[in-house]
Parts: sequence; C-alpha cells; structure tokens
Amino acid sequence: MIERIRQEAFIGTKYTHNPRFPELPLAGFGFLAHFVWEMLQVPWFTGMADASHGSVVWLCIRATGGDVLILMASFWLASIACGNRQWLLEGDRKPAVILVVTAFVVTIVLEWLATGPLERWAYADSMPIIPLLDVGLAPLLQWLFLPPLIMWLARRHMLGHIALRSDSSSGPVRECIGKSRP
Repeated sequence: MIERIRQEAFIGTKYTHNPRFPELPLAGFGFLAHFVWEMLQVPWFTGMADASHGSVVWLCIRATGGDVLILMASFWLASIACGNRQWLLEGDRKPAVILVVTAFVVTIVLEWLATGPLERWAYADSMPIIPLLDVGLAPLLQWLFLPPLIMWLARRHMLGHIALRSDSSSGPVRECIGKSRP
C-alpha cells in the first residue's frame, strides 16, 4: 500500500497532493512525545517532588514548548541544507540525521547553560550525568529517541493524508472508505 501511495503521490519529483506545511504534523507529534518525556523525567530534577501537580504540569508544558522550538529550528536547518521542506515525505535520511544532530548539539549547549552558569534548573542526585559534558543523560536520550519516532509518526500521517486525498478511486484505502457497514 505504501508503494501505491508513493507512486500516486509523486510525478517525477513533484507531489500531486503534498502537505503545504510539513511542520504542522512534526510540531504536533513533537509536542505530544516531548510532553510525555518531560513528565516522565520529572523525578530527575530537583524541587519537582515538592511542587504542586499544576506547577509541574505548567513547567513541563513550557519545557515542551522549548523542545518543539528546537525541533522546528532543526527541521528548518535540515530543510535549508537539503533545499527541500518535503524531505520528510521522501524518506531522505541525510536531513533526518542533520535534524537529530542539530537538536542533540543544541540540547547539550542549553542543558549545560541552564544547569551551569544560568542556574535555571538542577538535576536530582538520581540523574546520571555525562562526565565530559556535565549534562544529564535523560535530556540527551530524549533527543536520540524521540526525533526518529516523531519523524516516523509525522511521515505516516502525511502519507495517510496523501492517500485519502488521492484522486484515484482504486486501492484499499478508497475501498475501505467507500464501504458502508452492514
């Protein structure tokens, strides 16, 4: 089915039904994934155990907003480097690697600044610290594991959108949509 979608979605290198804003599903799935991660890593930061539930949720929402900004900036840098905002649909790995590496480096710098000179937050004793970087392990793992998942979810979403908007009336997607339930 995916091959059929690719064949119908591409004419040469142009898309017949390309999403105008690939950033939207990326940001949406990014927000959901990063918010869950932020909530799960709460025990590894000081002061969070004593804070009210509402204030913890608000802090995690703000941190997630920052994560989405890092994700979008990394996406745009990868798009500029490859000259194409639709790279996610094409499944090109080079911009995906650029996105992950950029986000990872930005996270190292921001975490080091926030826990060091700026003193914005501190790690709990239970947070494993990377010795040479003086940065917590959880934020680094976040940017190794979540971007590939987010890109996969966003790509699947956009390919599904293309399939549903396809002019073709044949194929399993149209047949399933067109059938009425008994």
